[in-house]
Amino acid sequence: MRKLLAVLSIAGLVIMACGGSGAGNPEDAVKGFYDALKGGDIDKASEFIVGGIPEESRPMFDEIGPMMEMMEFEVTGSEIAEDGESAVVFTSTGFMGETQEDEVECVIDGGAWKMVGAGF
Repeated sequence: MRKLLAVLSIAGLVIMACGGSGAGNPEDAVKGFYDALKGGDIDKASEFIVGGIPEESRPMFDEIGPMMEMMEFEVTGSEIAEDGESAVVFTSTGFMGETQEDEVECVIDGGAWKMVGAGF
């Protein structure tokens, strides 16, 4: 179960890091990503990730999309670096009675906050 929660969390982080419009602050970038993913809109989720979600990774998100509805996601805080160009967003993700705390790295890309890819 913990492994599944970790995979879902990483998938969420990866999606958030994709290119596109982004957000006005790092917390909104992370929230925007999860909201789009929960809504099944991979293209929108991709807008919150630096470089976007690669085409070869998209089928993975189609498969886990239905599980996103069962997840509880919360941004619990953030820290913006002194230079104002990067930040860490703290999240809490719950799934089937398990909770995982994560840190999501974000940067300003093209004038908007976006998540940094999680290794796809």
